[in-house]
Amino acid sequence: MSLIAEVIAGNIQPVLRDFGISESFVGVTLLALVPDIPEIVNGIQFALQNNIALSIEVGSSIAVQVCLLQIPVLVFVELIHPVGFVLVFNNISLWSVLLSTLLMNYTYMDGKSDYFQGTALCIVYMIAIAMFYFIPTAARRC
Repeated sequence: MSLIAEVIAGNIQPVLRDFGISESFVGVTLLALVPDIPEIVNGIQFALQNNIALSIEVGSSIAVQVCLLQIPVLVFVELIHPVGFVLVFNNISLWSVLLSTLLMNYTYMDGKSDYFQGTALCIVYMIAIAMFYFIPTAARRC
């Protein structure tokens, strides 16, 4: 799956130029979801079997894996072989991470989940997608 994401990332530049879509939007939607499709499918299957706790664990373990394993490895590889990997985040990215962390903490705090919490998390994700879609890009500024 990560190979597919790499192919998509390599071929996405013409689409970004032609349609004026921001890189942040594509990163939050397409590039974030493609490598994690197996985990998402497993989480949905566990939820359909009324195993909500395991479903939430599978869904949140993706973020933990990225934060604790993938990003430190990328930073270490950048030290050995510089390829231009830069960890500079804008305010929107930082606030969205903070909000996501608070919402997941709230979801885990009571130890149970229901349709209201799941719907609220989906709505917040849709708001984040809309927010990243309307980030000004170089093509939109001209």
